Amino acid sequence: MTQTQQFDGTEHITMYNEPERTSIAAILGLVCSCIGCCFGLTAIPGIFLSIFGIVGISRSRGRIGGMGFAIAGLLIGLLMTAIWIAAYGTASFGLGWVEKNAAAPTVQILSDIEAGDFDAARSAMGAPANSVTDDQMIVFREGYIQALGPVVGTTSGPLELFSGYGEVGQLIQNYNGRQNLIPVPIEFGSGYGLVVIEMDPNLMASANSSTVIPVRIYVVGSDGTEYVIPPNGGSGSGAGTTPELPGTVIEDFSNEIEDAADEVIEGDIPDGP
Repeated sequence: MTQTQQFDGTEHITMYNEPERTSIAAILGLVCSCIGCCFGLTAIPGIFLSIFGIVGISRSRGRIGGMGFAIAGLLIGLLMTAIWIAAYGTASFGLGWVEKNAAAPTVQILSDIEAGDFDAARSAMGAPANSVTDDQMIVFREGYIQALGPVVGTTSGPLELFSGYGEVGQLIQNYNGRQNLIPVPIEFGSGYGLVVIEMDPNLMASANSSTVIPVRIYVVGSDGTEYVIPPNGGSGSGAGTTPELPGTVIEDFSNEIEDAADEVIEGDIPDGP
């Protein structure tokens, strides 16, 4: 007679007898999430790998371990993703503001100057830029066009604006630490060029506008030469660089003054011409 053994489900049956191994997905998820501290995109696959690790460990019936790695990878990945999304959102908002309220109005001013509509350009600027003469605008226009070509337009979107800043980054260093200056990359006929907008916060506040009102515009050539409207010092040159007198001229003039002073002291005053 054959006996049939009944199982009521309470007995513990060991189906596998092998050492526990750590989940590869959990380890990779933790690694990718940690790398996300420096490279935000890797945090996203870190999240999914950590989830796969948690699911795999839960279904392994004790054969696979590493639940701590998987949970840590999931939490770090979520945190890093949130931080990078917030940072990207803030940067996108800031770059979008610069593109809309600073770069685009300045491109329009330069386009008006190139088209000869000087009154429209003056009306979009604040003092002292709104009082420059037509001749000064012509000199300014011819100077930067010869160096960079005519203005083409502004960037399109935060990523393109960020790329433009990379093109003119070396030139921007000359303006670090100077207040009320907004450097923007603008596309000219020869490529990206640096345009520095000098603004007056009080003027914007009185106008109750978020649009930047330039009081001076610097177009910077690839060699660092500035083409400025209105010209620095109020002259009509249109360039921001001032030529220096040779040192020998200054020294010779100083020697003549000293010789004349010695003659006066000794009582030997030379006759006039």
